Amino acid sequence: MPVIYEKTPAGRQVLSTRQPELSRALRNLLLLIDGTKSDQELMALLNSNDLSAASFGHLQQLGFIAQRAELNAAHSVSGGLRQTAAVPAEAAAPQGAPTRRASPFARLGQGLRSVLQSREESPREISAGLAEVVKCAAVADADFFSWLEGHIEELLARQQQSVTHVVQRIPELRASIEAQDRVQRRSPSSLDFGMALARVIESILGYGQYLHGEAVGLGMWLTAAIGQDLGVQSEASAQRLRALLHRCALPTQPPQVAAGRWLDLLPVDRAGSGGQIQFVLLEDIAKPVARLVPRSVVVEALDRAGALNG
Repeated sequence: MPVIYEKTPAGRQVLSTRQPELSRALRNLLLLIDGTKSDQELMALLNSNDLSAASFGHLQQLGFIAQRAELNAAHSVSGGLRQTAAVPAEAAAPQGAPTRRASPFARLGQGLRSVLQSREESPREISAGLAEVVKCAAVADADFFSWLEGHIEELLARQQQSVTHVVQRIPELRASIEAQDRVQRRSPSSLDFGMALARVIESILGYGQYLHGEAVGLGMWLTAAIGQDLGVQSEASAQRLRALLHRCALPTQPPQVAAGRWLDLLPVDRAGSGGQIQFVLLEDIAKPVARLVPRSVVVEALDRAGALNG
């Protein structure tokens, strides 16, 4: 019969202090135990050869988890059927949050030259829009990425010559990427780099706390960490991306959310992949690659980035 566990105060403390040190598999399991999912559901979610039914007993012996008696009793009475609240595809915006409007920089792909040159946008909106520019360069044009590294401050200051260059280059670049997607039948598109995690951030927090471009920037930041963990992207390449995002004045600290919530909202490939998650990663600047990533790797990267709460 399925059993539901919850973290004890000692379990939350070990996640916070990392003392005593747990194996990566046990730490991932402890992070996902939330008092609502059964042991069977958690095993299926992580799909790890390093975990078994005995792993729950080990964490319980250490005093880090305990059975939820009332939920387990209800589970037994109902014959194992348990209703859980549906996770909304998109959370409602916080009350009083500003009305979301697209930054001109975020619409560069549509060639809106006259709107881009408007002086009405705040520095935050310009930074958010630059995330879209960085994404296009990161997945498709190493030379343009290098150019951005040398001119990002000019773009933040809306220096006319640099802005004009970006306005001209981005529509061409996006058109080239989309044409390659069609010819090579690429799915997902390389333009989905960073988007899986960006959509989760927007869904969890609702529009308003982060602008879309800010969520995209965080998504790229976290995706680069996943690529590093898998050995797909080198540390030097990932650091170039992080440095440019930082210079764009984009947020680099993701929101802290329960591990299960992240995984519930990420797109799972169900075609015989063992429930892995589809990501666009970078082998290097302008060298995107689609990969199926185990959920345990995603949890580990989010944990190291400070994106998980106990």
